[in-house]
Amino acid sequence: MIPRPWNQLQIINPAGSQKKPVTPRSRIRAAVGLINNLRTTPVLSDATHRLIREADTGALQRAGIARIVTGGLLLLAVVIATASIDFTNPMAVKQIWAAELTLALFGMLGWVGAWLASKRIAIEQLPVITALLDAVLVLGNLAYSHWGLGVPGSFYSVFPVAWVVPITMAAAAIHYQPRLQVFVGAVYVVGLSLLAFGSDVMSPQERQQDLAAMGALFSAQANMVRIVMVFAAGLILILVARQGRLMLERAVRETTLRVTLTRYLPRELAPILTDQSFASLRQGRRIPVTLLFVDIRASTTFGETMEPAQLAVFITSFRRRVIRAASRHGGVIDKFTGDGALILFGVPGARDGDAQRALACGQTLLSLIERWNAKRGFNPPVRLGIGIHTGDVFCGVVGDESRLEFTVVGETVNIASRIEQATKAAGCELLASQEAVMAAGEADLWCEVACEPLPGVTRKMVLMKPVG
Repeated sequence: MIPRPWNQLQIINPAGSQKKPVTPRSRIRAAVGLINNLRTTPVLSDATHRLIREADTGALQRAGIARIVTGGLLLLAVVIATASIDFTNPMAVKQIWAAELTLALFGMLGWVGAWLASKRIAIEQLPVITALLDAVLVLGNLAYSHWGLGVPGSFYSVFPVAWVVPITMAAAAIHYQPRLQVFVGAVYVVGLSLLAFGSDVMSPQERQQDLAAMGALFSAQANMVRIVMVFAAGLILILVARQGRLMLERAVRETTLRVTLTRYLPRELAPILTDQSFASLRQGRRIPVTLLFVDIRASTTFGETMEPAQLAVFITSFRRRVIRAASRHGGVIDKFTGDGALILFGVPGARDGDAQRALACGQTLLSLIERWNAKRGFNPPVRLGIGIHTGDVFCGVVGDESRLEFTVVGETVNIASRIEQATKAAGCELLASQEAVMAAGEADLWCEVACEPLPGVTRKMVLMKPVG
């Protein structure tokens, strides 16, 4: 709905019957409310939550595989780089051992994360846990070199393991969670700051002597390890880009499917259908449902006494009330037929209380029409015929690609239609079959109605109306 211009804002009371005088203060309140509505975070549908959860699970699995591959590549690079060197410095041996252990644990962490994701265990917590453990491994290795081996903390950047930091941050980006990325960045900034500035300031002479002692860290082998790390980071960023592309393509595909489905499916069904469930509808299936047929009595009278524009507004207002009643009780509007409608309960799948919600929907609709008559003063007043029945129907999408249609067919549909027509002879606006009333568990609230056999229905039907 397009907001009204500032000078046309109006305040309407909850009943909608009278308009309050428009004052500057009321205009301000209306404008503030309009701004707050625009700021409100949209509520995600169940289908959107499902897609996001599936994307999170896939991202966790891919992130785990990326850690395994990265840890394996780096471990292999370290082994190859140090295989031809005979180390005599005990400190260098300990550093290599610590690096190999760190990379092995990094790959093992990836395997555990991928396995947990495949079992759908701790999906929401895994991104934070794995990112935190990554930081513990990397920062722990650097801390060991500083406090365990006595290497100055300001030299942390010369160690190849420091280059794992951008790799782990890229791995966290696979999840597309800004808060997670902020958390990971903050952990590394704080950890590296403690290493770099947590020790005493060195003089230029001391810094030069220590750098000379660590000349091996700038050898060809060490640089090869750094290049492998850049290669690993590039692979992970390619994976991130691919992940984003797949999510974009899937979102576009799902949106296109929904737009297409809304052309011939009830609008309540389109948001919850997936490719698989749509294929199931194309094949068709037999399911138990409760149907509610509604029709305006003596609608020709209104058609003859109203101008075309008035009649269009009248039918639109009627349908709006049908939609309101169906939405309130979880019904799916299969179709509108002129001044009538068919509402389904139990589509796309049966739920507890379908029949009970259908009976309540019929009574709600009568109440809405009664208020409509009182508000508009129709003469003659609008009267309805509502028929409700429970049973099995064929439900599916039929037709070719040029003209598809969602439909329910079967004896149950025919009986529900005949019950709606029987309201004329019974002099009652709402009738339901005994099957529907018993399924709802409301036998005490309904009483039998004497009526003629339903046309086209061979078996005897017991019809009931609300007590009182």
